[in-house]
Amino acid sequence: MSVISILFLIAFIAGLVLAVIAMLHGVEYTRPVRSRAPSPFFNLPAIAAFAVAVGAVGYPLASRTRLPAWGTILIAVVSGAAATAGMITLLARWALRGRSSEWEMDEQEIQGQLAMVTRDITAQAPGEITYEMLGRQITVAARAISDKKLIAGAEVVIDRIENGVAFVEEWAVVEQRI
Repeated sequence: MSVISILFLIAFIAGLVLAVIAMLHGVEYTRPVRSRAPSPFFNLPAIAAFAVAVGAVGYPLASRTRLPAWGTILIAVVSGAAATAGMITLLARWALRGRSSEWEMDEQEIQGQLAMVTRDITAQAPGEITYEMLGRQITVAARAISDKKLIAGAEVVIDRIENGVAFVEEWAVVEQRI
């Protein structure tokens, strides 16, 4: 076994260890300065992807072919760069999909959320409610489930959201059923 083969094997194992650390602790845990956003290029998953790809491609090339060392290293580094680009793309798409589906998930899992009426809700016209979700204040148009007028400042419970309009019920009514 040559020295270069051993180095590729070490890179592969180190990449796997880094990937496991990233899965167990996340990217935030490993950042020394947490006041800034993590780098999209130099983060633990990207480094792990690079090391695994370099080792996975370089070891077989070094141990099973007669390519010169510089050729093996070049192919392994290019493979590592491609794996890193793939990891960055995957993480970016995952992050964007998480942001866009957050609101869809909120609409499906909103039942029972406590809210405050901020504009009177009548049987003739929708009003407005405000509630907090994931640390953010959210304001949405609202209609009452019953025909009772709900004045600003009243506590309500969201039953559902349809087409951007929350259907709410007075907290006192819900509390009596509980």
